[in-house]
Amino acid sequence: QQGLISFPFSIRLPSWENNHAYAALNERHSCCDASQCLCPGGRERAEEEGPWQLLLCCSCAAEGTHRRCSNLKHSTASWECSSCAGLGTGKRQSTRVPLGWGQRVPRVGLAEP
Repeated sequence: QQGLISFPFSIRLPSWENNHAYAALNERHSCCDASQCLCPGGRERAEEEGPWQLLLCCSCAAEGTHRRCSNLKHSTASWECSSCAGLGTGKRQSTRVPLGWGQRVPRVGLAEP
C-alpha cells in the first residue's frame, strides 16, 4: 500500500482579487481632456466617427480628445497628447497610418519585383 501525501491549500482568492483592486486596468480612457471641451454632450460623450469621435493618445492612451476640441481633421488617423509629444510642441497629429497597416515598406537596395 502506498502512502498518501496531502498538501494543504486554500480555495480562497488572493486578497487583491477580492476587492477588485485591478479592475481599473481593464477600463479604457473615455473622456475628452482638451482644456476646453466643445462637445454639447460633455466630456464623457463619444461617437464612432465625426467631430465627437474620441481619439486616445497614440503613445500612452491615458488622455483623449474629441476631433473638434483639438481641431483635428477627419483624415487624421492618430493624435498624441502634449505630455507625450513633448513640452512646447502642442499636440502632434498625423495623417499617416502606422507601418504594417496596409502600407508597402520600400526595400532599400533591392530591385523591385
